[in-house]
Amino acid sequence: MRIPEDLMSKAVKWIIGMFAVLVGLLIIIAFSLPRLIDPNDYKGTIARKVQEQTGRELSIPGDIKLDVSLLGLQTMFSLGDVKLSSSPDFPDTEFFSSRQVQIGLALWPLISKKELRVSNIHLEGVNVNLVRNEDGSSNWGDLTGKPGAGPPARETEAPPPVKGAKTALAGLDIGGVLIKDINVSLEDRQAGRTVRLSDFNLDAGHIREGAAFPLAADFALLLDDGKGKPLNARIDAETGLTLNLERQHFLVDGLTVDGVLQGGALPVPELAFNLAADLDLDLGGQKIEVKKLALSQEDLRLDATLRVDGLAAPNVSGTVNIAQFSPRARAESLGLALPFEDPRSLTSMTAGIDFTLDPSKLTVSRLLLNLDQTTAEGTAAVTGLPGKPAYDLTVHVDQIDLDRYKMKKVAAAAGQAAPPPIAPSAAPAAAAAEPPLIPVELLRGLNFTADIRVDTLKAAKMNLANIAIKASGRDGLVKLEPLSAGLYGGTLDVRADLDSRPAVPTARVAKTLKGVQLGPMLRDMTGKEEVKGRADITADITTRGLTRQELTRNANGTMNLALADGEIAKLKIIDTIRTARALIGSKDITAALQQQAAPQASGRPTSFAALTGSGVITNGVFHNNDLAAESELMRATGKGTVDLVNERIDYLLTIYLAKTIDRDQETGLVDLADTPIPYRVKGTFDNIEQTAALEEIVKSGAKKALFRELEKQLGGETTEEGAKKEPADPARDLINRGLKGIFGK
Repeated sequence: MRIPEDLMSKAVKWIIGMFAVLVGLLIIIAFSLPRLIDPNDYKGTIARKVQEQTGRELSIPGDIKLDVSLLGLQTMFSLGDVKLSSSPDFPDTEFFSSRQVQIGLALWPLISKKELRVSNIHLEGVNVNLVRNEDGSSNWGDLTGKPGAGPPARETEAPPPVKGAKTALAGLDIGGVLIKDINVSLEDRQAGRTVRLSDFNLDAGHIREGAAFPLAADFALLLDDGKGKPLNARIDAETGLTLNLERQHFLVDGLTVDGVLQGGALPVPELAFNLAADLDLDLGGQKIEVKKLALSQEDLRLDATLRVDGLAAPNVSGTVNIAQFSPRARAESLGLALPFEDPRSLTSMTAGIDFTLDPSKLTVSRLLLNLDQTTAEGTAAVTGLPGKPAYDLTVHVDQIDLDRYKMKKVAAAAGQAAPPPIAPSAAPAAAAAEPPLIPVELLRGLNFTADIRVDTLKAAKMNLANIAIKASGRDGLVKLEPLSAGLYGGTLDVRADLDSRPAVPTARVAKTLKGVQLGPMLRDMTGKEEVKGRADITADITTRGLTRQELTRNANGTMNLALADGEIAKLKIIDTIRTARALIGSKDITAALQQQAAPQASGRPTSFAALTGSGVITNGVFHNNDLAAESELMRATGKGTVDLVNERIDYLLTIYLAKTIDRDQETGLVDLADTPIPYRVKGTFDNIEQTAALEEIVKSGAKKALFRELEKQLGGETTEEGAKKEPADPARDLINRGLKGIFGK
């Protein structure tokens, strides 16, 4: 059916006319409403409703204004002073107050397009005081449905969001936001802490959906733990911000934060820092990305990136890098004294990591540390999160000098006397007070594997090379399989087990030294070559205990020693025997023995071509019964003990001087050749005494002198053993046999 054109035209005109009338009515109503109704007339009603709902007193001494302009139906709402009291339990505390609230709203875009267009928001002079008493009650609990505040509002489960659904508002448009002088304090009397945010100011530009706008804020913050050292902070921040409320997507571009910290535990009066960042917060897409994060404090700078996918079960990846700086200079600028002896320590450092993290695993794919002249690189992983984690570490270190990081010795305070020596009766108590050497609780809960390689290492002044450490631990059982290293021309191999599962931990150590030059090693360690030679040592030891004393006292096992081309500086056998020989004619034999037993401060060290020995370790004491040594000048056998618990040694050697001993006419001992000389070595590790048995030397000398005299009287040549070369005489042979009985040979 065809509609006449004149009818269509009249209908359109009628619709337009009606629309114009409605708009006119709306304008008239909006313009007249503020003049017909005064919002201030409702102050009493509002206060009464608040009193009924909260039990608190609301006062509105300021004016309530509502202005509507004809242009775009601009509505301006403003509210003057407002005050809300605390709950009756806090009569002296004002809960909330504000000096000015102003909101400008455009009604027409809201009606026609469902766009929220706000010309401005102005909030000024807001004060919020939160207090928690010692009994746990608070002045905000009655507003949050805590006990005593009446039944809380019934919660209804929000319906799940509909995919693709739009928000009620089609757009957001705010001309600007100005917030000034906001103050919020929390006084926790139960914990003795106070947190106070003061002088908070915020200024935002034109806020529109999907468009960047500037944002600036500054505030002061006080953190007081009640211990007399509150921490004060002053923060100034600026950024560009883009909002997409429908997609819940927020972009933070060019964020800069300048802060100053004062007080608290800071070692300096003031500490300034700067932070810069770019962030992409896509909450709708379950993603967060920190594209750039730079934190700097003077010469210290940290750069990082971060990405989070899936906020419910996040997968995180990121990088952290610390630029080169001097930890020593940094500590000095903060007034901190480093505890290391070497002033060259901690003069340069850089570090960096690349990592990924999911709900069950942390992986560090790049681990880098440059510290002074050391570079360490590696990887790490932690699996089994969040329950019982297992750690894996792989590290390569090019060189490291651990002596550089030796701690300073703690000097006694001026005027403070040194502690008195421990009496023997107090020794057990002192041992009982010795701190545990093994962290039992830590090891019992530690699962790990480690693969560590070090090209060169200096520790305790000792130099090692090509170090390889493979270790693992599970539920208190730690295995070292192995620790190997190049050591002064030889090799070191250590394999060990430490079982901390029993109440008293047990340990087993198998150590092999092969071809190690002891002289250079001891010279580096102590500055003295007390022992020289190429050493082959094997030891297999088991023990149990927590402290060093217990582990030493309970040590049991075996040890074998072979030393080639060696020298023992403190063992001066030739000089000790010579001294004993010279003292034979002394009238005061006791003084002679004491002089001989005194430690030899000078003299020729004892050298040998080979020294071997083996034995067992029982309760911390090494028992050796087959010590054997030989050189061009002598050979020796012996047996004895080395008490590792009390640090004492006790050996009885038998020395046989070689017939060639006087080849250089240095010793004057040729007449003692092949005479067995008992030789005692005993004392503490720091004070070893050596004595040669005088009676054997006396017997040998007297016997030889008597043989010479008999030879003169009887004629012919008689050997020391009494064997007559010429002439044969039965009487002389009988005398020789009698002398052997007298002198025991």
